[in-house]
Amino acid sequence: MTLYEFNTLDMNDKAEALWQGTFLGERHADGLTIQLYSVKAFYAEIFYEVKKNKIIDIQAFTSRQQLGPYLAQIKFI
Repeated sequence: MTLYEFNTLDMNDKAEALWQGTFLGERHADGLTIQLYSVKAFYAEIFYEVKKNKIIDIQAFTSRQQLGPYLAQIKFI
């Protein structure tokens, strides 16, 4: 799946696609849990609001610069 194809999916289909990816890390900000996944040619973050038990956003990207908040957690092989 390409980044373009992923971005055309609705929120539920995006979440389903990420479960097939590789979990890379997690961070917390402003009451949200944000999880990072790798899916073949791109990365994606799931923004989860804990109090409401709800995914509120999914953002995909290809730039490695956006991995900064996770670098301490990612184990490079």
